[in-house]
This record gives sequence, structure tokens and C-alpha cells, in this order.
Amino acid sequence: MSMVESSAFILLLVGIIFSIVGFFFRIFPPKKINWIYGYRTFSSMKNTDTWNVANKYSAELMIAEGVALTIFGVSTLFIPNPGVNSAILAIGVVLLSAIILIVATERQLNKVFNNQGERKYNV
Repeated sequence: MSMVESSAFILLLVGIIFSIVGFFFRIFPPKKINWIYGYRTFSSMKNTDTWNVANKYSAELMIAEGVALTIFGVSTLFIPNPGVNSAILAIGVVLLSAIILIVATERQLNKVFNNQGERKYNV
């Protein structure tokens, strides 16, 4: 497998997984706070309201990131002579997507809730 194929494969695979998991979370959101299924961080697990907001927001963002990664993966097939570092770059893009997912969801929780998990205002 060439570097272009490796990069495209990584991005396409992760993009498809993100999209499927995001759609799954959207269709079957976790109903109760648990340690197995859903977006699980300290701030998302404070109460049912924070849990629901975090899981809904992260599912939508995961779908968007999955589509973007998939498109990016397809576009890498058209890069001539990508060089040795293209697979490393693809892995970096995937890790950056995961970091963005966490940071953006935590920011959304901080925007909507105070430190005790109570709504700051109706959003």
C-alpha cells in the first residue's frame, strides 16, 4: 500500500467510524449517565441535564467531523507524490479531530452550565 493509499485509508476509515458512531449516538442517545456508553467526562456526568447536552452536542460534532475526515481522505487520493510523512499527517489530523471534539463539547458545557452543573440561562 502506497503512502497515498495509507493516508486515504486512515482518514476514510476514521471518518466513516466517526460518522457511524455520531449517527448511532443521535438515534440511540444514552438515556442514563453511565461509564460505558456516551460522551463521558467529569463535566458531562454532573447530572442528567449536562449528560444530555454533552451527548447531543458531541454526536452532532462527531458526524460533522466524520464527514470532513471522509472528504479529506478522498481528496488525499488526488495528491501527487505525497511523501513519507502523509500517513503521519493523517494520524495527526485524526488526533486533532478528537481533541477538537472534546474541547468544543467542554466549551459548550461551560457556555450552558455553571461549575455546579446548573444552567446559566435557557439555551
